[in-house]
Amino acid sequence: MDGTIPTGQLGPVLERIGAICAEKGLRVANVFHAGDGNLHPLILFDINKPGELQKAEAAGDEILKLCVEAGGCLTGEHGVGIEKRELMRFQYNQTDLEQQMRVRNVFDPLWLMNPAKVFPLEGRIAA
Repeated sequence: MDGTIPTGQLGPVLERIGAICAEKGLRVANVFHAGDGNLHPLILFDINKPGELQKAEAAGDEILKLCVEAGGCLTGEHGVGIEKRELMRFQYNQTDLEQQMRVRNVFDPLWLMNPAKVFPLEGRIAA
């Protein structure tokens, strides 16, 4: 996962990431590009423990929302994909999303390229 933040927010955001994971009984290893605010928090969990994956995914969502709240965005270099597509509503309002979909329609009117990625599933608009 990756999210970005303004570099001046690095300290407070890293502190909050640690707290988010601790609240869920998880540990985190923060890897990041300090110079450009690109964060790669590695949430540590045991896949063999029931509920751990769900806790890790919930922590990831909270961390990405924190990035947006801090003045950053959902992704810095890894794209949106399936993992972040429902969070697009947190960063963009409906008007912004519709405009982005209109641009996509120009280049891919049948939505064949990378289907079901980037935009919330019910988000596709008519060409």
